[in-house]
Amino acid sequence: MTQPNTFDVAISFAGSERDYARSIQEILTENGVKVFFDELYEAELWGENLVEELGDIYESKARFCLIVVSQEYVKRVYTNVERRAALERAINSATAYILPVVTDDAWIKGLPKSTAYLDLRRKSVIGIAEAVIKKLRGKNAPEKIVIPTGINVARLPIGSLSANELQKYLLQLCAQSQNAGVVAFGALIYDERTAELRQLLRNEDYWDALDRISGPDFEVFAIRDEQQSRYEGSGTIEMLTAASINRSRGRTIYFSRLLKEYFDEDDTRLAYPSLLLFLVCLGEVSKCRLVPLSYGTIDAVFDQLRTLFSVIADTIAAWRDSDGTSVDTLWTSLKESLLEKNYTLYIQNAPSSAGDAIERLAPFMK
Repeated sequence: MTQPNTFDVAISFAGSERDYARSIQEILTENGVKVFFDELYEAELWGENLVEELGDIYESKARFCLIVVSQEYVKRVYTNVERRAALERAINSATAYILPVVTDDAWIKGLPKSTAYLDLRRKSVIGIAEAVIKKLRGKNAPEKIVIPTGINVARLPIGSLSANELQKYLLQLCAQSQNAGVVAFGALIYDERTAELRQLLRNEDYWDALDRISGPDFEVFAIRDEQQSRYEGSGTIEMLTAASINRSRGRTIYFSRLLKEYFDEDDTRLAYPSLLLFLVCLGEVSKCRLVPLSYGTIDAVFDQLRTLFSVIADTIAAWRDSDGTSVDTLWTSLKESLLEKNYTLYIQNAPSSAGDAIERLAPFMK
């Protein structure tokens, strides 16, 4: 089917990681990298002996083999064919050939554990693609790669994606608003006392469900706020009698660090959890709203988020189908839908530039 050195990279993965692999492939292809990805070669592989064809591709026809490693990967029949072929090439190669990308604690049988790898629990698909391009092109690699419209970062549980990777992805996402018209993203706000939400975000089953519900048009991540305080006292020292203590007692004022530092709101408290919703149009923040949620059990919080994400995602999808041009039309529909579901919307004055808005959020992306 192919000639020697046909591909820069051959991607090997299990079906459960197909979304990761596809996103990496699409970014690499957009940046001029020749990739073997099975979906692209269905016609060529049709009717062929897959054991022979895949073995040949992963052993002889690519400069590098990127393996998306997972528990499922080590179990599947055809991934074992690809793995063995890649290992055969690696054993006989004087330079690096296998580029492992892990998604959990699984490892490739036969590959030394000292082999350097990248971790999708710490790095986004954009970061993985950037690393592949640097591996291929060295000093000639571009400082900034091209991200095709429609690429979605692998949205992983809380704490899994570094602040730098998340910030980079959001900037790329907002840049797409130049072509897509409107981009929507939201930040779930929690603090150290929001135990139920933090547990929910660390649970892959809950997060995967919310990821699918939010769909391709609404990106969601989590940020951590802090309740800060200041004391307003009388400033005088009196004898410690019951009467004097009562007279000199001041007030301790608690406020949200996020609201104070990001929105310049003095002495304002915040309900946790809350959603900070952004609509970006042509690189500018068109709307920014704070949506408080009710405190409750993990299941209760999940139900709230499921409804909220569904409303937002469905409204955006309907808008794209019917209008898809005016951000004001979208916001009118979205506001009506949220109010109908009894959500409260507080107007927030975010920086007008999407880049500035994201950069100022970065310190809260922990």
